[in-house]
Amino acid sequence: MKKFLFSAVLIAWFSSAAAFAAAPVSEKQLGEVLVESRNQLYQAEPGQANDYSRLVAFGLDTRYGVFVRSWLYFELQMATQQISLQPDNELAKSRQSILFNLRRQIDLE
Repeated sequence: MKKFLFSAVLIAWFSSAAAFAAAPVSEKQLGEVLVESRNQLYQAEPGQANDYSRLVAFGLDTRYGVFVRSWLYFELQMATQQISLQPDNELAKSRQSILFNLRRQIDLE
């Protein structure tokens, strides 16, 4: 009975370790996602829908969530500052709205 229990625990441990190791997440991929998201954010037309699902996935990951939230906070501060300097800037207002929504998606999940 003890051998069976030990082997069951060992198999469960190996399978969880393999699943964790198989996750294709790295710091390099995080950087690529941030650059891609920033390009989408600054090259988008107002009202154009972009896919930020990879950024949200990194934001929900406990290993990278703090970094993504910090990046969102920094970008949001830049957009807010740009709006305070140019109140009629529609692109900055659009960016601010997108960033608020992304932060809300990550924080509420």
